[in-house]
Amino acid sequence: MKIVKKFGGSSVATLQKIQKIAKSIASQKDDEIIVVLSAMGKTTNNLISLANKICKKPNKRELDFLLSTGEMQSVSLFAMALQNLGVDCVSLNGFQAGIFTNEVFGKAFITKINTKRIEEELKAKKVVVITGFQGVTENGEITTLGRGGSDTTAVAIASVLNCPCEIYTDVDCVYTINPSLYKQAKALHTISFDEMAEMSLCGAKVLETRCVELAKKFDVDLFVGKTLETNKNLGTYVTKNDYLEKMEIKSLATKEDVAVLKIYSSNNNFDDAFKVLQKYNLNLEMTNVFDGVLTTICPMQEIENVKKDLKKLKISCNFVLNLTKMSLVGLGIATHTNIAKKCFDILNKQNIQIFQAVITEISISFLINKKDKENAVKVLAEVFGL
Repeated sequence: MKIVKKFGGSSVATLQKIQKIAKSIASQKDDEIIVVLSAMGKTTNNLISLANKICKKPNKRELDFLLSTGEMQSVSLFAMALQNLGVDCVSLNGFQAGIFTNEVFGKAFITKINTKRIEEELKAKKVVVITGFQGVTENGEITTLGRGGSDTTAVAIASVLNCPCEIYTDVDCVYTINPSLYKQAKALHTISFDEMAEMSLCGAKVLETRCVELAKKFDVDLFVGKTLETNKNLGTYVTKNDYLEKMEIKSLATKEDVAVLKIYSSNNNFDDAFKVLQKYNLNLEMTNVFDGVLTTICPMQEIENVKKDLKKLKISCNFVLNLTKMSLVGLGIATHTNIAKKCFDILNKQNIQIFQAVITEISISFLINKKDKENAVKVLAEVFGL
């Protein structure tokens, strides 16, 4: 059976960890295994730091070229570890693995995967070790897929090979709330694609949003577990929704350090403003346009860039700073109005101001002051049994 196994940066942060995973893979002799790896530990951050020391705004093409070396380092070392155990294997970068992308440096999208090389190596009874996070354009330019891109690589490969995908990290499963924020958070051993994608979009860092969307689109069996944990009952299976009108709040996700951005137009023409938002790859979450005002949220680290570009275009704007986005996630929230009422009542009793709120079919998201985050997490977790 073919299977894709992805290991995150913390899982391959040291040579000792790489060797332990290699021993685990070497013991799985009955499967056709494709291993996808992230860069070792903080390698990507360190490379970005080096680039920023050279110049304030590194060329995006050159930055992708630099960042791609992190994954190449980890897969080559992993292949050597497997070979040292007598396992026949081959390491492939994005180009060699046939992973083609569009030309958006820094946040490229996969357009197709030519599986010929992967299939040939599997038929030769080799373990195939592939770089996550990267691909190549039709013109031969190296691109990266953005943060969490190795998850996307793994699921994309599994989708074209029509096989399961297992993603291993330093947490043992998906939780209702980040355990570092709420120690009593509950483990989720099954969750729907829609709920997992919404959790990721709203700030949960276990899986990258694009990988979950791909898994749903191509019906990939997706499992999340702790590296080297052999008991699969401790992990989380991301699956199709298997219940009808059952209403259940599955999780509370948080996204830190965001600001409300308000852009003003006398004629409701926001074409130039949207070009600025696109330039910085801002997600249009919690975005609305009403009476000449476009309201959206913006990461704190992008505020100065956005402000500068809007000023050049003579577009008026202002920000509400230092906010936290909180999202209750669960199928059917929009049709269960008591959920929103209960949420707002709870926060009001705690004197927690809501700066903006958006309700969708699967979530209710609201922005609060960063200083109120811990209190909001506690009271919402207790009321909704998270």
